[in-house]
Amino acid sequence: MASHVNPNGRGFIVEVGAGTGAITEALLKRGVPPERLIAVERSERLAEHLRRHFPEVQVVTGDAGELRALLQRHPQLAREGVSAVLSSLPLRSLPPEEAERIADEIRALLHSQGTLIQFTYSLAAKSHWTLRHFRRLRGSIVWRNLPPARVDVFQPIVSAAGV
Repeated sequence: MASHVNPNGRGFIVEVGAGTGAITEALLKRGVPPERLIAVERSERLAEHLRRHFPEVQVVTGDAGELRALLQRHPQLAREGVSAVLSSLPLRSLPPEEAERIADEIRALLHSQGTLIQFTYSLAAKSHWTLRHFRRLRGSIVWRNLPPARVDVFQPIVSAAGV
C-alpha cells in the first residue's frame, strides 16, 4: 500500500483503520514525513499503541464515518488538503450506510487528483458499489499476504460542479 504513495507529494497522508501500525511503519520507511501523516483508529487501545510506537505521527481516535469532523482540529490540513488516504477498513463487509458514509468522507477530503488506496480480501478486480464515486486506476493481488489480498488505487470522480 505504501508503494502507491508519493512521499514528497503535496498534502497530508491519512491512514484510516491504522490498527497496529504495519502500514504506518511502511509509510515512514518509504519516506513520508511523520508530520504529514495522520493515523485514524477507532479503537482507543490500538490508538494508544500507535501513539507509543509512532510518537511523531498524529494519531486521531474516532470513527472514519466522521473523518472530516475528526480532522478539523488540524488547520494546516484545511490549507494543504489530503493527497492520499490509505484504507484497511473492510468496506465490503460493513453495513451499507456505514460504508457509504466513510467513502463520502474520504472523497470530500481528497484533492481532486488525490488517491484512495484500499486494501481488501476480495480478489475480484471489480469496484464495490460503495466506491461508485471513485475511478479505479490500478490494482494488484498481494500473494504474500495470508490470506491473499488485493490493493486497489482509486481517484475521486470529479463532476463539472466539483467533487
